[in-house]
Amino acid sequence: MDIRAELKLLMNEKKYSFSTVAKATGISATSINLWLNDNYNGNNDKVADTINNFIQREKERNFKSFIPYVETSIVKYIHEVAKLCHTNGEIGVCYGESGLGKTVAVKEYSKQYSDAILIETDPGYNPKSLLCEMHKRLGLSAKGTSYALMDEVIRKLSNSGRLLIVDEAENLPYKGLEVLRRIYDKTGVGMLLVGMPALVENLRGSQNQYKQLYSRVGFSKSLDRLLPIDISNILSSLKENQKLCPSFLTYSKGNTRTLAKLILRAPSVAKYNNKECLDTEVIKQTSQLIMV
Repeated sequence: MDIRAELKLLMNEKKYSFSTVAKATGISATSINLWLNDNYNGNNDKVADTINNFIQREKERNFKSFIPYVETSIVKYIHEVAKLCHTNGEIGVCYGESGLGKTVAVKEYSKQYSDAILIETDPGYNPKSLLCEMHKRLGLSAKGTSYALMDEVIRKLSNSGRLLIVDEAENLPYKGLEVLRRIYDKTGVGMLLVGMPALVENLRGSQNQYKQLYSRVGFSKSLDRLLPIDISNILSSLKENQKLCPSFLTYSKGNTRTLAKLILRAPSVAKYNNKECLDTEVIKQTSQLIMV
């Protein structure tokens, strides 16, 4: 297949416009259009080389660019606590370092159970931000005073048997956590708070002064790292060599995000070193190129 045909195929598959290719290559959209139709009067060889480089980068970018969903031990732990909270109307807390797959787990749970409400917080969230986000998820107006917002949320959730999941809950200030406590007390709805280890300190207070809040937690799970079987299952889903499991475990340190980066980038490192397949040395080199 010649370069023009490859570009047409790529643009069709990715739904790329001429302006998209122009931004990526530094060639004007008009020139690309003319070159593609064999009407370009400039340096055709130079354009062809630039377009070819663009196509090759896109191929490398797409190579294993998607890690399939795998039910790791981290996912299982979070789902187990979520179901307990969902069924029993309790407050649960799951916490661990960044990159373990916590967000993937709660998103999957909310897909499986339509009555689960997922709130993804951001830095700077205040109580009203939290209430407005709940309103949106509940199909309410998200307008009014904090008191009015709170009242509508409570009315909507009371005796509903639903589960409220708050991801990256460590972003919430104490008053935001207090809003959750009052909603829990008045509705009996289950809650799952997921976040970094700082979440536990925020719930307890630096001097354990927030007992009114933390004492309501019914389930708590500290999340550590992936197990060897998790690495094996992920490699199996990608049809990777199972013999590499110990190496991926060692250099990912059991972190899901780091593992994904290693899997996605190791083939490029192998290719750069003229190796046809991955080995421990390639994985080690790849680990030195990423932030762990």
